[in-house]
Amino acid sequence: MENHELVCYCDNVTKGQIIEAMEKGAKTLSDIRKMTGACTSCKCEENNPKKRCCSQDIAEVMTEYLKNK
Repeated sequence: MENHELVCYCDNVTKGQIIEAMEKGAKTLSDIRKMTGACTSCKCEENNPKKRCCSQDIAEVMTEYLKNK
């Protein structure tokens, strides 16, 4: 997944924005929500191509970031 790709389709948050939030101190999904607005609109079944909440996708980005840090 490239940094410009959407992770949260409801709130138009990209992988890069999630990584940037982590670089600024985000450590939890709650931190990501506060800093980016991701995972706050709850329209996942309508907007996410996977038809599920983006929280799993955000967690994957966070895990990948920490693994490569």
